[in-house]
Amino acid sequence: MMFDDRKEALRAKINELVKISSIPSVLKKIMEITGSGNSSVTDLEAVIEHDQALALRIVGISNAVFYGFPRKISSISQAILVLGFEMVKGLAISMVVFKGISGDRRNDVAAIWQHSFEVALTSTLLAQKTGLISKDTAFLAGLLHDIGRPIIFQVHGKNYLEVSAPDSAGLIVLEEESFGAAHPEAGAWFADKCKLPEDCVAAIRYHHDPETYRLHMEAAERHLSCLVPMVYLADLIVSDGNSLTSKYTVISPDHAFFLKSLNLKGEALKEISETVDGLKDQIRAYYN
Repeated sequence: MMFDDRKEALRAKINELVKISSIPSVLKKIMEITGSGNSSVTDLEAVIEHDQALALRIVGISNAVFYGFPRKISSISQAILVLGFEMVKGLAISMVVFKGISGDRRNDVAAIWQHSFEVALTSTLLAQKTGLISKDTAFLAGLLHDIGRPIIFQVHGKNYLEVSAPDSAGLIVLEEESFGAAHPEAGAWFADKCKLPEDCVAAIRYHHDPETYRLHMEAAERHLSCLVPMVYLADLIVSDGNSLTSKYTVISPDHAFFLKSLNLKGEALKEISETVDGLKDQIRAYYN
C-alpha cells in the first residue's frame, strides 16, 4: 500500500472511532451538551453523575493542588463551573480513549497517560507564568497533546507497540513510515472530529513542530496562538528537564522566537520543571 493510501486508511479508521454511533453513550451525551449553546451546568451534571469514574476524575482535577481554586470542591456542578465545558469534554475524551485499550495492553500506554498529565500540569504552570492564556485551555491542550498515540494504538494494536516505545528516538518518522501518519497529525484529526477548540487542535498537531505552524500561519496572514509553543515547551520540559538551560536557549532560532513570544527564558523553564518534579507524587493519583 502506498504512503498516501495508508494515511487515508488511518484517517478513515480514526473517523470511525469518533462516529457518534460507536462511542460510549456518556461521551456522546457530553459532546452533544457541550456542543449546544442552550445547555446548562445542570444538563452536564445529570450525565456525569451516572459515570462514577468520570465524576471522581472531574472533581479530583478541580481540587488538584496545582489548579489553584481557593476552596474545596465537593460537587460535580461546582467542578464543572471551575473547569468549564471544554475541559470536562476533554477529560471525558481522554478517559474514553485510554479505557478503550483493554487487558494487558493498558499497561503499555500507562506511560503515555502519565506523560500527558504531566504535560498538562506544565502547560498550566506556563499559562500562569505568562498570563497569555487561561490555565483551563492550557491544561486541556497539554492533556490531549499525545492523544494520537493511543488512537493509533486502537487502530493498529501491537503493531504500534513495535515502533513506539515511550522514549523511542525518531518516533515521528517511524510512525509515518509504518502507518502513513504520525501521532500529532492523527491526534489532530481525532480532536477536530470531536469539535475541540481550533487552537487546541493546532497544539496537538504541531507540538513537535511549532516552526511549521508559525510558517503556515504567517503565510496565511493569521494570528499565531500562544498555545502551540506553550504545549511544545511543556512537552520538552517534561521530557528533557535535566538539560533545560542549554537546550532551551540554543536549540534553534525558531525556538528562541517562541521563547521571546512568550516572554520566557530558559531559567524560568527550569524553575517550572523543578516545580513539576516536586508535584509528581501529589498528581500521581490523577493518572493511575
